[in-house]
Amino acid sequence: MRKYSHQLTILFGLIKMTTQMLMPISWGDKVINITLIGCGGTGSAMLTELFQMNGILKALGGKGIHVTAIDGDEVSTSNVFRQNFWAHDVGLNKAEVLISRFNMFGDLNWDFIPTYITESSSLPSTDIVITCVDKASVRLTINDVINSRMRHLDGYWLDLGNDNHTAQAYFGKALSGKEIPSPFDLFGSQWETISETEHEVPSCSTEEAIAKQTFGINSMCAKSAASMLLFPFFRQGRLEHNGIFIDLHEATTTRMNVDPIEWGFYGWKPTNN
Repeated sequence: MRKYSHQLTILFGLIKMTTQMLMPISWGDKVINITLIGCGGTGSAMLTELFQMNGILKALGGKGIHVTAIDGDEVSTSNVFRQNFWAHDVGLNKAEVLISRFNMFGDLNWDFIPTYITESSSLPSTDIVITCVDKASVRLTINDVINSRMRHLDGYWLDLGNDNHTAQAYFGKALSGKEIPSPFDLFGSQWETISETEHEVPSCSTEEAIAKQTFGINSMCAKSAASMLLFPFFRQGRLEHNGIFIDLHEATTTRMNVDPIEWGFYGWKPTNN
């Protein structure tokens, strides 16, 4: 099955090739299974987007989505207000709190796994993996789990990340070496470099946390990924862009096109798979 197509467009006498990432045809009449890894600032915001998207897709006649959220972290006082948690959530597991809340008030049966991802982990049967994690080393572990223990997975991987005021979201295949590069295919070498200098950081105060990440960067990243990547992919069945770069200080959003030439800027080379 083709995962992308090429289309020629004539504009002002010039020929432009547009590449599209195509949604699998089988997704049009099924519940789409999503595994969300990380329920912190960006992850909790993304879960809210998925909850709303599920209702909209069903209202439009679709089957909706099913989410399994994975996170071993507990809510701390510095998470309140900055993330989608309330004061009485402090001390509880993030994934359990959020999924239980949506299930109760949204009449859903979504699942949660209250543990961290490790090399020995397995992901549930899924169509899309969404990662909203802080550490590059965790992304490397997730890639190892997908490619060593889940070779049967013919799905997609949406990775979201941010620093103080910039963010990026990239949507590709989950397995490496496919016709559409995975997040690891494009950014794996950067993750490996960053992971070498990572260290455990103790819980910080709300003031310190805000200094690290400006207000709105997490929710902006999640909403942009949901509205500019996931929803049009589900609704229209195709994308002409599969990456987004956001800068709050500059008030800009830049797209990465579904284009082997642009992917090549990050060191990607096409394979014969």
